[in-house]
Amino acid sequence: MVASNPGRRAGALALSLSAAAALLAGCSGSGSSDGGNIGYVNVATGITQIKAADRQAAPKLAGSTLDGAAYTTSYSGHVTVINVWGSWCTPCREEAASLAETYQKYEGKGVQFLGINTRDDNAAALTYQAHFDIGYPSLQDPNETLVLDLKQIIPATSVPATVIVDANGKVAVRCLGSITEPELAKELDYVLGS
Repeated sequence: MVASNPGRRAGALALSLSAAAALLAGCSGSGSSDGGNIGYVNVATGITQIKAADRQAAPKLAGSTLDGAAYTTSYSGHVTVINVWGSWCTPCREEAASLAETYQKYEGKGVQFLGINTRDDNAAALTYQAHFDIGYPSLQDPNETLVLDLKQIIPATSVPATVIVDANGKVAVRCLGSITEPELAKELDYVLGS
């Protein structure tokens, strides 16, 4: 019979706890009863303004809206806000009212809004859009094809994310994570004034 070694057991327990902590650190949520954030991975968040000389062209985005209409982006002559979201995403739900409010304030000021609804069920997305009274179109992106078109600007794991494209079709602002109405208004004023 082998004698037990308390030091060895304590070391093994510590190693097991470290491994478990490392696994949990890679995911901000393992799911909840409300169905939100299963497999959601945290990324660095924040707002980045890009100087005019350093801006890159925004990719053309095309597809079907949640209502089934064909849509293709046109950036020329106006500022465009692109918001990546999913009805399953808790931070998206937290920012939805801010986006809807900002859209209403800037609709007549040469600003267009476009949502990209990713990894979502279309019926759930339509319910979300109606619940938050979102008046601008969103493209369906269940397989993340459009999100991958934006990969040079935002990480595919960054949901929500908001990009502001200037009137020349170049990316002027990038926000990783949720954004508030005052933050979005400040960034739109920056882009409109530059």
